[in-house]
Amino acid sequence: MIVAAAYLAAHLPFLAPSLEDYDSINFALGLRDFDPARHQPHPPGSPVYIALGRLLLVPISAVSPSVVPGAAEALALALWSAVAGAVAIIAVAYVFAAVNHEPRTSGSRTPNPGSRLTWAAALFAAAPLIWISGLRPMGDLPGLAVALVAQAFILHGRTDPRWLTLGAVVAGLAAGIRVQTVFLTLPLFTLALWQARRFWRPVAALAAAGLVWAVPLVADSGGVGGYLRALGSQAGEDFAWVNMLWLEPTPRRLAFALYETFVLPWGSTALAAAVAAAAALGGVLMLARERPALVLLLVAFVPYAAFHLLFQETITVRYAIPTLPLVVWLAVRGAGAFGRFMPAAAPLVAGALVVAVPVSVAYGREPHPAFRAIADASQAVGSASPGAVFGHHSVWRALQAGSALPPVAEPPRLYEWLGPVSYWKNGGTAAVWFFADPRRTDLALIDPQARLDVERYRWAVADRPELSGARPVGADWYRISDPGWFAGEGWALTPETGGLARASGAGPDFRPIEAWVRRRPGPLHLVVGGRHLGDAGDPAAEFELAVDGVVRDRWMLSFEERNFLRFLDLPDGIAKGEGRYARLTIVSRAVGGDGRRAPVGVRQFDIQSADRMLHAFAEGWHEDEYDPATGRRWRWTSERSVVRVKGASGGVRLSVRGESPLRYFDVPPTVRVTAAGRVIAQFQPAADFEWDVTVPAEDVTRTGGAIAIEIDRVYLPGPAEGTADERRLGLRVYECGVYPLSP
Repeated sequence: MIVAAAYLAAHLPFLAPSLEDYDSINFALGLRDFDPARHQPHPPGSPVYIALGRLLLVPISAVSPSVVPGAAEALALALWSAVAGAVAIIAVAYVFAAVNHEPRTSGSRTPNPGSRLTWAAALFAAAPLIWISGLRPMGDLPGLAVALVAQAFILHGRTDPRWLTLGAVVAGLAAGIRVQTVFLTLPLFTLALWQARRFWRPVAALAAAGLVWAVPLVADSGGVGGYLRALGSQAGEDFAWVNMLWLEPTPRRLAFALYETFVLPWGSTALAAAVAAAAALGGVLMLARERPALVLLLVAFVPYAAFHLLFQETITVRYAIPTLPLVVWLAVRGAGAFGRFMPAAAPLVAGALVVAVPVSVAYGREPHPAFRAIADASQAVGSASPGAVFGHHSVWRALQAGSALPPVAEPPRLYEWLGPVSYWKNGGTAAVWFFADPRRTDLALIDPQARLDVERYRWAVADRPELSGARPVGADWYRISDPGWFAGEGWALTPETGGLARASGAGPDFRPIEAWVRRRPGPLHLVVGGRHLGDAGDPAAEFELAVDGVVRDRWMLSFEERNFLRFLDLPDGIAKGEGRYARLTIVSRAVGGDGRRAPVGVRQFDIQSADRMLHAFAEGWHEDEYDPATGRRWRWTSERSVVRVKGASGGVRLSVRGESPLRYFDVPPTVRVTAAGRVIAQFQPAADFEWDVTVPAEDVTRTGGAIAIEIDRVYLPGPAEGTADERRLGLRVYECGVYPLSP
């Protein structure tokens, strides 16, 4: 009880100051209007959790009627998480007590059981994932708490059927908070039924408790058909986009799943290693001396762990919460081997608190970035109203929950940039606002010169392992006006959009890809680059670029050439015609090949007035890469990688930011920036680096706009890592830009 009270008291000052994860917003919208068909909340619906939230929301709204939209719901749900954490600590202690009193295989008595239970409850409370979950407006900890209460009743019910019936009722209600709790309660319930030899009354109680929430849930979803459609939609998204072990049963995926399940919840690799070592020892000791207790633990927690590892997105670390009781008990059991009163468990508890407490303080200090961006934008509406408001799906949900901005239609998921595209194609001319998830890259399909400004909002705890899988972790507020061009589907200007193009069969080898270019007088120039994506022996591709149906350029690309980069002048600009924007298309056709396709991707594109400089990545650069979990993009150089510029009227500034090469080399390499063979600058980077190199106008002219980055050693990932990767890697570059110098 003392541990639970301390946990609750420590959490109340730092409760979530706003909604945050996409699912928390779904829950908040469900508090306002329960409708799983509209993901309010997402299926399967969590009706018991919504009912609990509404119980607190009424007094909170009455006390603070003018609270910011979304803040009242966040407080109600976060408060339930803190209370649930305290309840879970008490309940898990009762579960541990039942396990601790199982007959010992060796026949010896358990030393100081009260101390063992206290340390176990303390380590469970201090576990960083449990600690941070007690602050979040999410249903994970309430679901676990009620499931643990059910487990405690069920364990007691093995000898007293009345407790078994009560445990059945609580288990049925727990599934109405988080349906996955059935993997915590039903296996143990089945074991207890067999041991108690009582069936009909507990089973009837379980069914009745489930029907109490299931019947209204289905009714509110539009009947059985409506609910099944919503559930099928959610399941389809999960199986289409979730990286689960069931769909990728490989050793590599298993290793990641185990790491994400048993290491990330502890927020520190060192702490996780210490806990894992103690848990491994505890497992060996229980197998040797306490097999009945070990069997009980396995029945209570392993079915959920197996379900989680196989069928859930393990990078979303909060899903691993129900695995922690098993790990904690084994760790305390192992730590107890070093002392009669378990002093060895104290460092684990202290270490967990050292990791967890600073994170909770940072978490509770300020609202989530999406809501900070929305608040700032709402205040700016009066002085600078946008023509339209758009956003990535994860941030759009936040706009629904807490925005005073104009209504925003639901964006097409993964194709959100098409919202502004449609606005401009249909004649919109006013500036638009776009609230972006910083991990998304599709805005590269809109002329970057059209960005009036960008304000970036970041979450202080975005990189914490305990919050891994949260969506979004930041927000960017773009103001975009009068773009010179924008592109539709099928372009591969980023790895994200390239993946979409290949997955949907929308690339130029399937159909013409389209961009729209603002009509304007005066000369224009453009750059286009791409790659042959086929295999050796595949046919060459013939490209055709047209503007308003008039072919402006043709070229060939073979597999052996692999890449192309072309600059094209349009000396007469684009004449007036139908609409404000001209239609630019690029299509490719296989040349020969007996009907085989020549797969290609257009990876670079820009078009500007001739007095604006263009630049592009030319020979020597490897493919653009992207980590969807972090949103980080990078390119590798080779021994010599060239950036080409066109339209520079004077000198230029080359800006490069990259990773320390000492992650791959034993000594710092020598890196040179050259133009026409002349060394402009030289570096020996021994850490992450940022360089700004001025290339004089005469060097830019003499080299025809080719600026090279050269390195005197390369990393060979194939031999080093035992893979088929044949690349020769120089520097890992996160940003590389070229900017004209003022005359």
